[in-house]
Amino acid sequence: MTSTSVLVEQPARYFDLVNKPETLKRTNGNPIPDSEFKNVPANGSEVPTDWDVSFGDVLNWSQGRPTEAFFVLQDRTLLKNPDRSGSGYLTIPFAITRNSRNALLRYEYVMESVGKNYVTTIELHPEDVFIKKNWGDVPSGILSRNVEFIYDPLEEFLYVNIPNTKKSKEFKLGSTTMKDIQTWFAGAMEDQASFRVKYKFSGPDYRKYHNEYQLQKENFSLPKTWSSEPGTTDLGHDHCQGEWIFHGDRKHMADAKKHVQDFYKDLPVTIEDIDRK
Repeated sequence: MTSTSVLVEQPARYFDLVNKPETLKRTNGNPIPDSEFKNVPANGSEVPTDWDVSFGDVLNWSQGRPTEAFFVLQDRTLLKNPDRSGSGYLTIPFAITRNSRNALLRYEYVMESVGKNYVTTIELHPEDVFIKKNWGDVPSGILSRNVEFIYDPLEEFLYVNIPNTKKSKEFKLGSTTMKDIQTWFAGAMEDQASFRVKYKFSGPDYRKYHNEYQLQKENFSLPKTWSSEPGTTDLGHDHCQGEWIFHGDRKHMADAKKHVQDFYKDLPVTIEDIDRK
């Protein structure tokens, strides 16, 4: 797709078939009787040839969360909202955005219509202008690995995933750059390591954690080649216990452990390596 065609991408249309069914019309401009779309279709159903819809448009049979929203594919079949959140939110998938280079602008009206709080992620082409503007051009070495770029518009994180691996990291809009992504990617290509941190605080330790240090409001400061994910958690008004899992390149493992130990200050935690089989 050329830069010229990017500028003339047509906005995707949104049809709310529950609250505004009159917006859906035939190609000749005539209204479509409710009886033709009163039932939620099966995934993969074909759109009638005389319905005035185009590739990428969204048809929504939902009330509230877009659990019954469908995208129109190029062959005029319907793709049900893949909902990567598992909670009924809208995911705009790569199958829809792969030919777009300005997906956020193309789907701006759809997101506003659904409600931005109901949009979980947008799967972007690596040459999307949103990535270029806010992080920079994706280097060829990353492009060649077919790395996935997924944006969460609510939390304002760009998730970068390496396919066929569990290697993934989020990059905050406005405070990270393509250099940060490159640093993480280079580390992800190295020998990998993982460790687990377990904690169990009650009594004076919990008061330190929650009231004095207020660690529940803080984030880990890790090497740029490392990432974290929460494990099981048990929270109460006077206690908390759980674990975190950390992944990254083996070269910076000791540094990552030190950062985690420093985070918890003098609180007792257990750090144990995870055997990568």
